[in-house]
Amino acid sequence: MKRTAATIALFALALSAAHATPWFTQDPRTLPEGKWRVEEHIFFSETSDALADGDRQSLPGGAEATALTLHTRVRYGVNDRLTVFADIPWISNEFDPGAGAKRTEEGFGDLLFLGKYKYHDNREAATRRAVALFIKPDTGDSSTDIGLLRTGTGTTNVGVNHLWEKQSGETTWYASVGYIYTGENGSLDLDPGDVIVGNIAAEHELGGAWKGVWEINARHQGQAERAGADVPNSESTIIALSPGVQYQMQPAPGEIAVFEAGVQIPTFTWGDSAAIEDYTIYGGGYWVF
Repeated sequence: MKRTAATIALFALALSAAHATPWFTQDPRTLPEGKWRVEEHIFFSETSDALADGDRQSLPGGAEATALTLHTRVRYGVNDRLTVFADIPWISNEFDPGAGAKRTEEGFGDLLFLGKYKYHDNREAATRRAVALFIKPDTGDSSTDIGLLRTGTGTTNVGVNHLWEKQSGETTWYASVGYIYTGENGSLDLDPGDVIVGNIAAEHELGGAWKGVWEINARHQGQAERAGADVPNSESTIIALSPGVQYQMQPAPGEIAVFEAGVQIPTFTWGDSAAIEDYTIYGGGYWVF
């Protein structure tokens, strides 16, 4: 009989979406000094499965959950090489146990603060590189007894990302790799396991103001620990495909407005996870001024 991730599905940290940043691969570009970039991203995801031995299985009792996230990001160009971010997610979660009354929880999720430094920008070779450091404090609500209703992870995380860009003709390639140190969740006496992320994306001119985007996003979460002992069936790797489109316009000189839409679908899974999204639908945009 297969091991089951359902043993921790409703009581441990669930869903990588708690990281609450857009999945579009982060690029190494920075804002010009004094410029602002305000972004609004809307995510809708549905979850009906856990992950056991790399295979999907229904949540206990046929339970299902949905999550709607309004994610605001504000960037500011400190100088031409350094840009700082603040991410503010508002989350509305609904949990249907399959038998009994549905429950909802809504409120602010975990904030995230990030600084990105561009250390390489070769216009002739059309290459850029940058490094980003971030901290995600424990600011959301993690008090509910059902993990899929939480708006926060209950942990303070810190991370580092290295970012690449290469332009070739009408296609721009992006890649990033990062490490996230996850703090301990005191209320659960649980260290959920550190995370390694890797992303690659291609952005291609479609004509006019349209671009097509295709991404591969990978995330590996190490084994959780409780009271110094490993938690069985808690390590996972998920690789998702994320196709999307972008439309860019210039509302005024020196300003840029971009609208985006896409979907993220987990396509390769390994290990065990308390819950895994069936899909995530995304729409949003940003304004540079």
